Amino acid sequence: MDKCFIFSKHLDDNGCVCLKISDMGELIAPPEFRNFLQIKELQKESSTIIVETCTRAILLDLAIPWLPERKARIAIPYALEDKVTQPVEELHFSFDKFHYQNNQYLVVVIDKQRIRKLIEVFDEHGIEFDTITLDWFALESQELVISESELLINNEDFKGVLSGDLAQTYLKNHPQHLTHIFQDSKIIALSTASQNEEHSYTWIGKRLIKSKPLNLCQGEMQHGKTTDWIKKGYQLVGGLCGIWLISILLVNWLSLHWLNKQIDEIDQQTAVIYREFFPDAKQVISPKFRISQLLGGNTTENQSRFWFILNQLSKAMKDSDITVEQLRYQNKIISITLVSSDFESLQEIENKLKQLQLKVKQTQASTKDQQVVATLELT
Repeated sequence: MDKCFIFSKHLDDNGCVCLKISDMGELIAPPEFRNFLQIKELQKESSTIIVETCTRAILLDLAIPWLPERKARIAIPYALEDKVTQPVEELHFSFDKFHYQNNQYLVVVIDKQRIRKLIEVFDEHGIEFDTITLDWFALESQELVISESELLINNEDFKGVLSGDLAQTYLKNHPQHLTHIFQDSKIIALSTASQNEEHSYTWIGKRLIKSKPLNLCQGEMQHGKTTDWIKKGYQLVGGLCGIWLISILLVNWLSLHWLNKQIDEIDQQTAVIYREFFPDAKQVISPKFRISQLLGGNTTENQSRFWFILNQLSKAMKDSDITVEQLRYQNKIISITLVSSDFESLQEIENKLKQLQLKVKQTQASTKDQQVVATLELT
């Protein structure tokens, strides 16, 4: 894919210098100042890299073992605190695995406000990009480049940029290093310098295509596709959590609705049975309370006797096919009408009641529809 390089050194409110190079290293659009609309048009069907001037940053070596990302983000700023003039909280520290060599980190330090400004300006004008890097990363080891009025240096004794008298002095003291000069170079180099008949930005762009420049968009300054994927990931997780919560609420609502429906059905069945026993009742209340009302003026002892007889009757009737047709309580006597298939079953119930210490008196017995109907008095 073609590469569009935007050089932020000349960034202003109208635009900045940019160029476009094919993936084969051929110049498509030469470096020139373009407004933001022209830049958007130029970057179509290509990936975009913002090239920041090295004058805005410093490069430092840090000899420590390789650390996991999270630990490195904490340790590196404070390990370099004595080598920077600003508080570490105001600076952005960039590094990666590719540039970690000989147990040393190569760290780019730049002001956070500068990075934020670049991101905000290009985002505001709809300029898409994934990478912000330095022009310095176009250099190979032991190489010097004169770009406009700056001398870019990649040497063991110094990595960074110099200008003015410092640049001239450095060139005189290092005649053995290869120096590249271009049509825009404004520093006088030695006669042995390599002369290039192109703009330094073109040379830097071609070099950056072949090299692996450090991306400053990392840590809290992530931008582009990585940030988009992170945002989409958070949105996806949030959406799934929302669906999960809605599902739980829906399941609970359906369960509650089903339970309420079941309760209504049971209440209706209870009301039908209740009114068979208490036809004059206006509302369904506790059967025990209703029976206690019917017992009325009876003493606590008599009420206890009533519940005792009823309890013993339920024990005797347990697992029996005999049907209770009617039950009455009057004058401390429970009168119960039973329907049985034969006399033997009826006699068996009477014997069980007697064994349960109840007095049993049969007051009536007859047959009806091939069934035995008997009335017993229990005391």
